[in-house]
Amino acid sequence: MEPAGQLDREVVAVYQQHAEELLRYGALLGRSEDLARDAVQEAFLRYFVERRYGRAIGNPRAWLYRVLRNHILDLLKTAALNHSDLKGSVEDLSDQRLDPERALQEREAARGVEEVLTSRELDCFRLRAGGLCYAEIGKAMGVRPGTVGALLARAQKKLRESAGARNRGQPAWSWWQQGRAYSP
Repeated sequence: MEPAGQLDREVVAVYQQHAEELLRYGALLGRSEDLARDAVQEAFLRYFVERRYGRAIGNPRAWLYRVLRNHILDLLKTAALNHSDLKGSVEDLSDQRLDPERALQEREAARGVEEVLTSRELDCFRLRAGGLCYAEIGKAMGVRPGTVGALLARAQKKLRESAGARNRGQPAWSWWQQGRAYSP
């Protein structure tokens, strides 16, 4: 067990380093900023408890992403089982500063992405857009890095095919590239 002051400093440092990106990911996955805030708090609380009991966490960022993802998915499943109506969707994530036409285009693109990709591909895509490397995504999703590459390649292929089938304007996935921290 670590001394309390040292553990507190560690948790604060990890929080300062990763909280903002975890909140963005939580908002994307949970489709609610309030849900994301609560889930991020829960992830850091679990991190603190694990470290308090002396358990080593080799990659805190990937560990926190995995805990956050699992917690949000559990909450969403529970809400679905209770027939709760969770407000919002990916369309709520549009930048409010955009003009209405651009916001509508982004909402349509977001819906198009959701329709084309499986939930697993979408999760993988969101983690990559959040800046995680393949190894971190693999750890967060419980798969190998090679599987991450295959999921991303399959997702990009589906999106290209979908955009080609529509054959109009920007492809559905272009909003991920524009200001959403996407990198191939």
